[in-house]
Amino acid sequence: MKKINCILTSTLIIISLYSCRKIENYSEIPEISFNNIFVTDSVDVLNNRTKVVELSFIVIDGNGDIGLKESDTIGPYNKDSIYYYNLFIKEFEKIGDNFYEVSNKFPRNYRVPYLTPEGQNKNLKANIKVNIEYSYNDRNPLPFNIFKYEFFLVDRQLQHSNIDTSSTIFF
Repeated sequence: MKKINCILTSTLIIISLYSCRKIENYSEIPEISFNNIFVTDSVDVLNNRTKVVELSFIVIDGNGDIGLKESDTIGPYNKDSIYYYNLFIKEFEKIGDNFYEVSNKFPRNYRVPYLTPEGQNKNLKANIKVNIEYSYNDRNPLPFNIFKYEFFLVDRQLQHSNIDTSSTIFF
């Protein structure tokens, strides 16, 4: 019986120490950091060959106001607003020893889904993955062979994160 009481007391002490951990405070301005790039060969719905680039990055936000719901389409999130999207990616092609921004007819902007944590503690630390597809064929080759991304995220208070850069991508 003494052993059981000792074990229960030890367990309660460990649980109480763990539950009293101080909650980390993060900035309410989102902070992102590049994690990795993964490139795969695939086909799209029309059976065209594609390269799929999976961009992965970490986001940390103190009030967790990251992401948009499908219904977020009024006010600053309306379809004609720049803030309809909340993830903005620019491509930079390597020419010679330097990288140059690629002007796109179709910008690489995305809507990260709603990620706000439930409960009192709204601190958010998440790994976000985005798939970017490049279709190609004999008449329409890939737009570039060596490139990288610059990207940033915007929270629901329209605060911009830092800008981060991916590693170099090779097709």
